[in-house]
Amino acid sequence: MMSICLRSVRKHSRKYDLEVIVIDNGSRDDSLDYLRGLSWIRLIERPEETVSNWPANVFTAWDLGARMARGEFFVTMHSDVFVKHDDWLDPFLREIVVSPQVAAAGAWKLSLESPLYALQKRVVGSFLAGIKRLAGRKARSSFREGHYPRDYCALYRTSVLREHDFTFCPSDVSITGGYSIAQQLWSHGYETRMIPVWEMARNIVHVAHGTAAVSGEKPLHHRSAQLKAEQRARELMTEGWVEQLRRDSQLDAA
Repeated sequence: MMSICLRSVRKHSRKYDLEVIVIDNGSRDDSLDYLRGLSWIRLIERPEETVSNWPANVFTAWDLGARMARGEFFVTMHSDVFVKHDDWLDPFLREIVVSPQVAAAGAWKLSLESPLYALQKRVVGSFLAGIKRLAGRKARSSFREGHYPRDYCALYRTSVLREHDFTFCPSDVSITGGYSIAQQLWSHGYETRMIPVWEMARNIVHVAHGTAAVSGEKPLHHRSAQLKAEQRARELMTEGWVEQLRRDSQLDAA
């Protein structure tokens, strides 16, 4: 997945002036040797990290990346995100340049699930949120809190993150790094802008939170959903455009 992710970024980013930073959290397999062989990335190795520190080390890696980045904007990206089109960053830039007060842009969760199932989940989620409001409880799925740039692929103003020393590390284990940053931005008067999911899905594919899907430590009642996610991921890896990226080692060259 790492090679496909990086090759897709390189193939489809020629119109942008990008600096690619890869932070390795203690990999113990061949992926680290592969990364060391890429002269066009900035590789930061953290050998002290282990899988037992996940997902906290994802958030600290993004904090480190934001401090190291030399560009005006900082993009977070999971290694199981594949870019499909040359103009993939345009929607992010379109949303964030509207105003200096807009400090982040991104989309809601992408999924490989069927459109019908996704619609059913939205309907049920809205129904449950309504019940919570009627019960006098604040629904976490309110527009502002529920719709924030998800951190699998989001763009931020680098200077804002640094000026306020914002962190992707959440104060509550039940929230994500993207939500943590969004809360801090909102509390300081900044805005976050949302890209339509259909537009995001045109430009990138997120392999359904692959690291979580293959975990064997989930409760038993989640296992069926995990198996379906793994099957969808396997099917994606056989698609022609992904196979082409897998074979195109020239994209690794200096």
